[in-house]
Amino acid sequence: MEMFNKIKEDIINQISNITYVGDLSDIGNEIGIILGNYINENEMGYELESFIHGLKHGISLTDGTHK
Repeated sequence: MEMFNKIKEDIINQISNITYVGDLSDIGNEIGIILGNYINENEMGYELESFIHGLKHGISLTDGTHK
C-alpha cells in the first residue's frame, strides 16, 4: 500500500506541474514517466498489461462499454 500511495503522489505532482497545453497522449506520457520509475524490469510485461487493463476497465465504466 505504501508503494501505491507513493506512485499516486508522484503522478499528482507530475500532472500538477505540467506547463504546456497538450492532449491525452501527453497525459499518458507524463503518467508513463512516473510508472517507468516503478515498473520492475523482470515483470514489466505483466505490470504494464495490468495497468493498461485497469485503464481500459475504468474507461468502459464511464463510456457504457463495460461488460
